[in-house]
Amino acid sequence: MLYIKDIFKACICSFCENVYEYNSIDTNEFKKSLKYFLKEEDLQECLECCTADVAYDIENIENICDNLYVLKYKQFKEDDIVNIGENVFMQTIEVDKTINVEAFVENLTKCFSKY
Repeated sequence: MLYIKDIFKACICSFCENVYEYNSIDTNEFKKSLKYFLKEEDLQECLECCTADVAYDIENIENICDNLYVLKYKQFKEDDIVNIGENVFMQTIEVDKTINVEAFVENLTKCFSKY
């Protein structure tokens, strides 16, 4: 079970690693990577590494998650997180037709705002 900030960090790490590092928009690769990051001990360090070459302010995650205060202490199961992440990844890549991390985070925020 994970909290919202860790979920966002893991999802962003998976997105950045797949899209920017491996030049992949494969959904299965995203899911595999997300499952890996969900088990990481230090997601902050992973986030810093994965976004090092990306123009994205990781402090924004804190602000976004703080605004999702209803979810601050809600725990999510791994399967639910992977399903949500996959849907948001596909939304960003296939519907929005972008590989922009900010668009991905915006879609992630919209999705979690529904909970």
